[in-house]
Amino acid sequence: MTGPARFRIAVVAPFPHAHLPYEGWMTRILSIDRLFDGIPRIYLHFSEDHDDSIREETWHDGERAEALLNPSGRRSTEFVSALAETVDAFYVHTLHLAEYVQPWLNTGKVFVDVHGLTPEEEVMLGNVHLRERYETIERRVLQRARCCIFVSEAMADHYAGKYPSLEPEWLTIPVNAFLPPGVEIAREPPTDDRRPVVLYSGGTQEWQNLDAMLELAESAGDEAEFRFLSHEHALIRRRSEDLELSHPPEVGHCDKARLPDAYRGADFGLILRDDSPVNRVSCPTKLVEYLLFGQIPIVRSPRLGDFHRLGYAYVTEEEFKDGLIPDAASRDWMIERNLHVVEKLKAQFHAGASKLLTLISPRPIGGHDSEHSGPDRGGFQKNVV
Repeated sequence: MTGPARFRIAVVAPFPHAHLPYEGWMTRILSIDRLFDGIPRIYLHFSEDHDDSIREETWHDGERAEALLNPSGRRSTEFVSALAETVDAFYVHTLHLAEYVQPWLNTGKVFVDVHGLTPEEEVMLGNVHLRERYETIERRVLQRARCCIFVSEAMADHYAGKYPSLEPEWLTIPVNAFLPPGVEIAREPPTDDRRPVVLYSGGTQEWQNLDAMLELAESAGDEAEFRFLSHEHALIRRRSEDLELSHPPEVGHCDKARLPDAYRGADFGLILRDDSPVNRVSCPTKLVEYLLFGQIPIVRSPRLGDFHRLGYAYVTEEEFKDGLIPDAASRDWMIERNLHVVEKLKAQFHAGASKLLTLISPRPIGGHDSEHSGPDRGGFQKNVV
């Protein structure tokens, strides 16, 4: 078989190559990719830098291919149009990339994984001029997409308040920690025999509040050890030097295979995000991983996605700065409480994944997560059931 008919799903995103840093959205792309195991699929990687005249498909294994497309190119547009006639679904990662599939929103085949609040994120990054552009795309997606995938119930609440007249079809699939095969989550019991270790794992985007994390390391440096792991470690190290810290944190990089060991060696995890709409709907990968490995989150605002509603245990930035650091006994019950939250998220992930696979195709599928089930839940307006 040749041509687009070979594929059942077109995933609009860069291909999740093993060498890419798995932080944030790439972790999400890989997590969703695992749901589609056994289904022939092609990744549509859009960029204005791609040459439309030499569009080629590259096979990465027996069931996954990638095409480099130019969103303004005629041949690329023709290729996507041909796919729209044959695939069961387009799975689009982020509203940014949904811009490139607007002509096909009415096909009933477009599923958009919203990831986050794109218009508000652009404003946060200083791109106020892009807010109207992405709010237009946001409204179109909510109105016309076959289904929107949200990472939290809080995201559904946000859209119900922002667009009360819209009735999008949606389901919730929270972020799922992606770990290398065979990784054990076993942890050592908390102890008071040493200084606690505080870990940060992630990028340096504006909303991560890097300076605030470094300032906390400075103020609490006598009480705890701070470690920052990021593929942007050089930037963090330079910023630490610029601030002339007397208690500079340990800074480095850790690939995904070694990250579980780093998590197991820490007692607390930094996630100092402000109380903003972007953060109130989020489901940060690092927070899921912190809870999974028994790290107590240190937060600026506890209102992060559904975690507060689900009852997670945390310590605030100010409490930690003032020396109100939970002892080993307190951390032990906090860890157990947070593991219950992880189990609730896991059940929600599998329930949402099962519904997604059923919606995408009535034909038999090979995705290994399709057999899992979890509790149903209510929601606003036209929640997919």
